[in-house]
Amino acid sequence: MSAPGAEFILAHAHRLITVATRCAWSFGSADGLNDLLLTPDDPHGDWRQPVSVLHRDALMMVALRVSMLLDRDDLSFQAVHRLLKDPEVVATLFQALEDWHGPDVLEPSRTELIEEFRQIYGEIDWKVHGRLVHLRNLGIAHLTPEEMTKSISFAERRTLVGIVGRLAATLQHLCQTQTAFRTDMLDEYRDIARKTMMPG
Repeated sequence: MSAPGAEFILAHAHRLITVATRCAWSFGSADGLNDLLLTPDDPHGDWRQPVSVLHRDALMMVALRVSMLLDRDDLSFQAVHRLLKDPEVVATLFQALEDWHGPDVLEPSRTELIEEFRQIYGEIDWKVHGRLVHLRNLGIAHLTPEEMTKSISFAERRTLVGIVGRLAATLQHLCQTQTAFRTDMLDEYRDIARKTMMPG
């Protein structure tokens, strides 16, 4: 393997997918807790405050993880997207995958998976991402919420997490990593959180 970009993708795909997995767990759990917090008050509602704390903290982890995965940083889906624009990187990646996993005979093809990755990446609303980064920088990383002028809705977070999950699934399929990622984990963890935390 000669193109360092291909080596980078293969070396770091597992880590990116792992972070995306934890992002899905966090948002799925937050989503389930959100459903609980929307239920009517009850006279024995001592559970509401701790559930609210868990809900808020899970959403903060979502903000951090989505920001990391979509950052301009060297290790992000943005970096992978940038590298996949380079024909030399793609050719080297294809050769390495063929050497390790055999010829490209299954559908979708490796070429189709790269195109799918690009299409999913093209769905990112960078204005929403910018507001998420604003929240991360001022409301989480530096604890200066009084300076925050932008916000991001729960639904917008859900959309970004969905995109990150689909990018992870496509990269997993392309690189044939052994990471245990499934696109339905968000719904699974939503159900787990609801069932586990449902007041008796």
